[in-house]
Amino acid sequence: MHNLNSLFKIDRVPSDTHLKRYFRNSRIQSVSTIISKTFSYIQRSKTLEQFEFMKINGQSHYLLATDGSGYFRSEKLVCDCCMIEEHFDENNKMTLKFGHNILAGSIVHPDLKQVIPMCPEPIMRLDGSSKNDSEQTAFRRFLADFKREHPKLKIIFLLDALYANGPIIKLLREYGYEFLIAVKETKSLLFMSVKEGETTGETQFHERVFESGEKVIKTTKMNYRFANNIRLHQDKESPFINFVQVKEVTEWIGKKGKAERLERNFTFITDIAVTKNNIVQLAEGGRTRWKIENETFNTLKNRGYNLEYNYGHGEKNLTHNFIMSMFLAFFVDQIQEISCYTFKKLVEKFKQKSSLWSSLTSAIEWVPLSSWDQFYYLLYYREMPPETG
Repeated sequence: MHNLNSLFKIDRVPSDTHLKRYFRNSRIQSVSTIISKTFSYIQRSKTLEQFEFMKINGQSHYLLATDGSGYFRSEKLVCDCCMIEEHFDENNKMTLKFGHNILAGSIVHPDLKQVIPMCPEPIMRLDGSSKNDSEQTAFRRFLADFKREHPKLKIIFLLDALYANGPIIKLLREYGYEFLIAVKETKSLLFMSVKEGETTGETQFHERVFESGEKVIKTTKMNYRFANNIRLHQDKESPFINFVQVKEVTEWIGKKGKAERLERNFTFITDIAVTKNNIVQLAEGGRTRWKIENETFNTLKNRGYNLEYNYGHGEKNLTHNFIMSMFLAFFVDQIQEISCYTFKKLVEKFKQKSSLWSSLTSAIEWVPLSSWDQFYYLLYYREMPPETG
């Protein structure tokens, strides 16, 4: 209790029952207000500037990657907000599974390990509806909330192929957002138009070759293909978009003298005019979407936050507010890692975040502390700082 007061100014600790009662009846938006206010401080303190991806018309733009993920599944526990899925076994016997999903978004940068998580949007059945919610419907709510909370922030949304459709692109344009949306290579009008453009000159190319590695030298060849103002689909209402594609081939000699080769292809559609001056940057930006999976969801599930742990299913907003609180904790930790020198050194020393959290918890439980400086000194040097005076 002493440390909670000296470090966090907490006088009383709520019981488990009281905390669950409070979370059950609290609005989900309560946590988003805290994140939004803290994010405003990040903007004022210039911390956000290191995440600037590119300037468009002289204005700083940032990458925001979004994706959906499940965090609770059960065949027995169910609430009014649970998504319901039908599963059939090899004998065609149906089993109902209940669960909760969430749509998350994080500001990312190709050169930074850290991310800035924004307030997530629950994917759930709303107001007693008998129909399941969907990721795209949740994304529409996410967009509306994000625009209201950050009306002047210039964003390039990084999205997967689920969002490569006219209604979503129209919505993004209405809100004034740019986008880089991954698409799968098919025999659609889009790819046929790009192929035809190779003959007319409307499709352009760019190439880049570089070497990397010390003991094992790898040669990477990047072949870019791009085109502007192409209709996405065949119908007349389909939007015009710009096309970005990169084919990456890396070759090297393996340990046993065997020639090795790795080929990867990435294709995106965008609202940003593509030129030879920005094609490399745009392709790199589109590929950064993986950070929402690895640096956000994977971190929350496997590196000490335990996203998929059942903290309490309960009723009303209980499970959603537990998840919102977890995102708030992750948000604070990421901001510390971005802007606090001492916290950065702790992360480097412990290497694994889970080890840092374990030591942090033990220190708070067993050692009387008077300040954060003393706390961080203890964690780093494994001893109390020398007394002064």
